[in-house]
Amino acid sequence: MDLGLRGAAAVVNGGTGGMGRATAECFAADGARVAIFGRTQSTLDETVRALRELGSPDAVGLRVDVGITSQVDAAFAELGQRWGELNILVNTV
Repeated sequence: MDLGLRGAAAVVNGGTGGMGRATAECFAADGARVAIFGRTQSTLDETVRALRELGSPDAVGLRVDVGITSQVDAAFAELGQRWGELNILVNTV
């Protein structure tokens, strides 16, 4: 399926499982740069490996508790430095 996302920068909060992971995988398969937020580093690492295999070589997993504003701010600052603008934000938590 071509969603027209090649090169778009997408952030999926809760991207390590369930609907969040499925969404991140769809974006990756369509060629988007995908960042996922989660709280467990091992799950983030495993999911990022899968996203890279699906077609998002720049995929990144960031350990973020979205209940802590400073962590959210730091994550978006890092992604802004890395990719410039962000095109898509999906919250599944």
